[in-house]
Amino acid sequence: MNAVGIIFTLAAVIGSFVYDGGNPAVLLQIGEFMVLVGAFFGMLFSSASPAALKGAFGVMLGIAKPDPYNKKVYLELLTIVYSLSVKVRKDGILSLEPIVDDPEASPIMQNADFFIKNKEARDLLVDSLRSIVTGIEVEKLDEILDTNIESIEQEVAAPAKMVGVLAESLPGMGIVAAVMGIILTMGALGGSILEIGEHVAAALTGTMLGLLLCYGIFGPMAKYAEFKNEDFVTYLKALKTGILYIAKGDAPIIAMEAVREMIPPFARPEFQEAEDAVKGK
Repeated sequence: MNAVGIIFTLAAVIGSFVYDGGNPAVLLQIGEFMVLVGAFFGMLFSSASPAALKGAFGVMLGIAKPDPYNKKVYLELLTIVYSLSVKVRKDGILSLEPIVDDPEASPIMQNADFFIKNKEARDLLVDSLRSIVTGIEVEKLDEILDTNIESIEQEVAAPAKMVGVLAESLPGMGIVAAVMGIILTMGALGGSILEIGEHVAAALTGTMLGLLLCYGIFGPMAKYAEFKNEDFVTYLKALKTGILYIAKGDAPIIAMEAVREMIPPFARPEFQEAEDAVKGK
């Protein structure tokens, strides 16, 4: 729906222009587009490492993808935490070793498609279970998890911040395009009034496009990526809570409830719904 929002914004701006009697063809100023879009990607290529560049393109393409952290995903997480807690209570800590060695082969992970594909969450769990098996203290594990999540948060936040910063530079580049248009206008003085008018229109279009690309397209892309990153970090923190309760050997239903309380309200299942899900009812 976020891509639809951008389309709606463009339709509203162009539609109002047409409604007021404007010719939409006037907005097709190729030179101004070359300045703005070329400058945006030029600054991106010059300031980003290959990894950050890939992340920045992920931010821009991600506008068409919904936020995956919904109730279904959290019910899957609750089931994993509950099942691991049951295993530890029944078979002891050492029963986690096969999961550490090959998590995808574990019956607990057979239906956890989203979790298995989520590399950061999967690695966080596997590394933590390995530490639990080796007998790490819960307090120390808590510190390690905080450090790991903070590191992941910084890594995933960087591309969105980069796109946001570059988006904020577009109004300035719009001024550059406008100045270029004014220079061309000055060079056309003495010519036909129609030619002068076209140059002035092109100059003003450059300013408008810079503002529109910033606040109507690339800015929303960066903001939406930030919101998704926040939901991702919340998911990792919920996982961290479950890991700590597994390490302490608490009752499975208590571990499940502790994780459930960490889930944002929009995705949080009711207690009975969560209990039925983790018990396979």
